[in-house]
Amino acid sequence: MKNNFTLKGSVVPLVTPLTAKYELDAEALSRLLEFHRMNGTAAVFLLGTCGEGACLDDAVKLSLVKQVLKETPLPVLAGIAETGTGRAVNWARIFRDTGVSAIVLMPPTFQFALSPEEHYSHVCSVADAVRGTPLILYNMPKKCGGAIPICAIEQIVKEGLICAIKDSSGDIPYIEELLRLRDRYRSFTVLNGELRTAAQALSLGVDGLVMSYTNVDPASCCALITTASDGKSELAAEMQAEFVATWNLFPPAASPVAKVKSILAGLGLCSTLCQAPTKALPALLPDNIKSLVKGVLTYAAP
Repeated sequence: MKNNFTLKGSVVPLVTPLTAKYELDAEALSRLLEFHRMNGTAAVFLLGTCGEGACLDDAVKLSLVKQVLKETPLPVLAGIAETGTGRAVNWARIFRDTGVSAIVLMPPTFQFALSPEEHYSHVCSVADAVRGTPLILYNMPKKCGGAIPICAIEQIVKEGLICAIKDSSGDIPYIEELLRLRDRYRSFTVLNGELRTAAQALSLGVDGLVMSYTNVDPASCCALITTASDGKSELAAEMQAEFVATWNLFPPAASPVAKVKSILAGLGLCSTLCQAPTKALPALLPDNIKSLVKGVLTYAAP
């Protein structure tokens, strides 16, 4: 499955804004999309971990994808985190038919793929079902029983079944293995999804970032990429440390999506509501976010 889709830069794993009835908050979604358009985000990734994709009603998922496709000029990626391959195939066909730019596929989240052969089979089944639609792999070991074996990824890349990977392992040696694959297969790109390894991963040469923090400070995430690409590794590390310090304002057990929605509520962009069992946090607007984020007040909720 050869395609020309290339994923690079700062990609937002967008939160799904919810109303008090846990339906899609369309007005808040419009504000979020404009916020990212104004602040340099390269693409919008829906229904990932931060987007609560595995928890949402089917109707909310479809409404979300359709509205984003209608309103943003940016590439739109739809995530699949399913319990088995058959369910993943069904969603892949649905998302293909909406016209998304690419599909982001996580390994099964309940019936784990436990061997390279099972990982390969999972990807092949989805790729065969949506030929012509770019496919991006999502490595999230904490949700899927472990990291995707490098040997399986190499076979998948070699056959042209995927065009990129989002790696959220935070494992630098693993990222280095992915980059060696990237160097052998130039149509393949590698994006880092873990905040605490962002600066180091960028210094190693990853093609971009897909971090939950991008939701709240997209301009600074773009600046981090530029800083690292300019070889200013110490400054990039300092920027990352400031991002981490913002997250550390919250209780250690707080969910990443709850942290993100807390700050977005402080900015007036959406509510704090999360899907159960995630507990919402009070709205919070850290000083560094208030001073750095551009163009927020224009889109603040009344």
